[in-house]
Amino acid sequence: MKRRHFLLSLAAITTPIWAQQPYPSKPITWVVGFPPGGGADGVTRLVSAKVSQNIGQPIVVENRPGASSIIAAQYVAQAAPDGYTIFSAEQGALVFNAALYSKLPYDPQRDFMPVCDMIRAPLVLVVHPSFPGTDLKSFIAEVKRQPGKLNFGSPGRGLAHHLAMEALKRRAGLDIVDVQYKGIAPVVQDTISGQIPIAVIDTVVLLPHLKSGKLRAIAAFANKRLAVLPEVPALGELGYEGMDIAPIVGVVAPRNTPPEIVRRLNSEIVRAVRDPEVSGKLGGLGLEIIADTPEQFAAFLQSEASRWLPFIRSLNIKLD
Repeated sequence: MKRRHFLLSLAAITTPIWAQQPYPSKPITWVVGFPPGGGADGVTRLVSAKVSQNIGQPIVVENRPGASSIIAAQYVAQAAPDGYTIFSAEQGALVFNAALYSKLPYDPQRDFMPVCDMIRAPLVLVVHPSFPGTDLKSFIAEVKRQPGKLNFGSPGRGLAHHLAMEALKRRAGLDIVDVQYKGIAPVVQDTISGQIPIAVIDTVVLLPHLKSGKLRAIAAFANKRLAVLPEVPALGELGYEGMDIAPIVGVVAPRNTPPEIVRRLNSEIVRAVRDPEVSGKLGGLGLEIIADTPEQFAAFLQSEASRWLPFIRSLNIKLD
C-alpha cells in the first residue's frame, strides 16, 4: 500500500503543470521583436486583443526590439515551453538571420514550434512620378541606360524589401545602388521627395501614396495581382516567376511546447485573425490574411529557408 501511495505521489509531482490545469489558466506574454508602433506590433496588438477576449485571459504584448529581432528570439527560445510565452516573428528572425549572422544565440529551425502565419504584407516596386519608366519594360530599359547611376532605398540590409530588389536586379541584370535607411518611413519620405527615384515598399504604408499620386507603382512582387492593387501587374505575369516575396507576421512558441497547446494557440489565433472586425482592419491596411495551420507554416518556413538562405549567402551580406 505504501508503495502504491508513493507511486501516486510521484506521478502527481512529475505530471506537467499544463496537464494539471486547463490551458490557458494565466496571462500570456506575446513578444514582438520590434518597437511599438510598427507593423508587426500593430498586427500583434490587434489580434492579441481579440484572442484575449475570446479566451478570457490577459495577453501582455512585450516589445523586445533590437539586433534584427535576435534579442526577442533568444528570449523566447529560452522561455518555458508551456504556451505562456509566444513570439510574433517574420522571416528575418526565423529564416534570414541564419545567413546574415555568423553566429546566433538561438537556432531558427530547431528552437521554435510554428503556430500560425497570421498575415503577409505584399511588396511593390515603386518610383517617383518623374521617373521615365512607367511599366516594367520601360523601367528596366531606363535603369540599363544608366548603369550604377540610380539609387533605390531599402529599410535595412537583409530585410525582405532589400532582398526583393536584389533578386530582381539579378534576374533582370540591373545595376542599381542600394541606399540603406533605418526603417521604411524615411524610405517613403525620400522617394516622395525625389531624393531617391526607386524603392520597394509594402502595401501597409504604400496605399495612401499611390492613391494621392505621390508615388507610382511599377509591379508587385507576387505571382498574381494583389487584391488590394488589382490595377498593378504582378512580376509573375510579366515573365518573372518565383519573385513572390513578402514580409510576414507569424507566431511561434518555444521548442517542446506540447502539441495540444500549439493546436489551441493556433485555433484561437486563426479565430481572431478571421474575425470580421479584425480581418477587416487588417485587409484595410493592405495585408493579406493567411491564418494557416502549424504544419502549413512549418512547410512555408522550410521553403523560405531553401529559397533565400543560398541567395543571401551568394550576396555575401553579413550583419555582424
